[in-house]
Amino acid sequence: MSKELREKLKEAFLSIDVSQDGSIDWEELQICCKNIELKLDDTDKDDFQRYSQCAVNYNKEVREGLDFNQFSDFVRNRLRKTFNAVDTNRNGFIDHNEIVQVLQKTGIKVSSRKINAILNAMDNDGDQRISFDEFCTFFGDVPSPNMQFIANLWSTGEGLDFGSDVVPISIPPAEMPLYQFMIAGGVAGIASRTLTAPLEKLKIIAQTSSNQTTKLSQTFTHIYRHEGMRGFFAGNFANCVRVFPTSALVCLVYSRMIKYTPVDNTKNPNQPLWRFVSGVTAGIVSTAATHPLDVVRARLTIQDRTSANTYTGILNAFKRITAEEGYQGLYKGLRPSLVSIAPFLGLQQCSYDVLKLYAVKRYSESHTTFLMCGAFAGMFAQTVVHPLDVIRRRIQVERASSPQHFVSALRDLWNTGGYRGIYAGLSASYLKVIPAAASSLLVRDFLLGRIQG
Repeated sequence: MSKELREKLKEAFLSIDVSQDGSIDWEELQICCKNIELKLDDTDKDDFQRYSQCAVNYNKEVREGLDFNQFSDFVRNRLRKTFNAVDTNRNGFIDHNEIVQVLQKTGIKVSSRKINAILNAMDNDGDQRISFDEFCTFFGDVPSPNMQFIANLWSTGEGLDFGSDVVPISIPPAEMPLYQFMIAGGVAGIASRTLTAPLEKLKIIAQTSSNQTTKLSQTFTHIYRHEGMRGFFAGNFANCVRVFPTSALVCLVYSRMIKYTPVDNTKNPNQPLWRFVSGVTAGIVSTAATHPLDVVRARLTIQDRTSANTYTGILNAFKRITAEEGYQGLYKGLRPSLVSIAPFLGLQQCSYDVLKLYAVKRYSESHTTFLMCGAFAGMFAQTVVHPLDVIRRRIQVERASSPQHFVSALRDLWNTGGYRGIYAGLSASYLKVIPAAASSLLVRDFLLGRIQG
């Protein structure tokens, strides 16, 4: 028995032994299991009686109960039965497909992405399978584990950190080549951006307009009258081009970060912090690398197509920006972009975790439930960092060779627009959250399902 497992069992034993007499009786075990909604059956009682013969408490009295050693044997025996039930091919390990099978048998549907997260959380040696020792270490504090209870833990994610995002940062399953995963994510991102392009245009125009009293409906009507439907998709091609390098960098950096840090060590108290740091690092690298495309996208989105001084396309925009403003023109607004990444991911992750735990207890397990949790978490995080997003856009679309600095831009925005100015375009952001997340997740899961066959 490993030291880690022994510590877990000792902690569980002391918490169950409410009488503090050095042994656990059947009533104490029942009370503990009821508190964590673990149903006991006749097999639990039979095993308990088999291991509880001649238990001796601290007062040297013989009674029907489990001392620590007997309790340890009892729990390991229950874990062995559950492990063997999941390990259908009897090779001594639990893999991705076996988790799928056991969840299906218990009537629980879980996405391939989530099962991959389960493996990452329990697999300490990185071989993408779970040994009996790893299984025991993870579930060693469950007093009388059984198949249904462990399946429910897997499905709800309690005790596991899956990360959080409206469209979560994720890494490909072990059996899937990286390029296939990135293609699926890239196509999903393109679908999501194209679907919400009109709302994105309305948001950016609201953020960069000097008239903060114009309503979204008025902006919509103006675009339609002067540019037609095509006007709502201005800049969308540049936004879609940005998808693949962004998703590739996020996937590569994040997967490498969690591979070389103790993120999947279940006893590590810094596990959520490591995931957060990994996500922030991936976001910073991808944002910095693709920022020039974001600047071009913003310019193409807000330009008036009826004006003579317009960019004719992505390449033309790159050439003119570097010629007129220098290479630094392609990095306007980078500072507020980078500053907003950490608070956005942190707030989104924390709020998503809280909402998910609340939703699991009150509502049914479904993709819709988790989608809504992610959407509201994203809206909350976006509300907090939205002023930084407004400043970024205003700096990006400036055509002056000497870009305005972050602090001066914030001061000017507050002086001219107040609260209305720093939260310009927020309503459009809210409107696009749910369709963006839903379309991206649905398309990606569909493509991954087709790829995996």
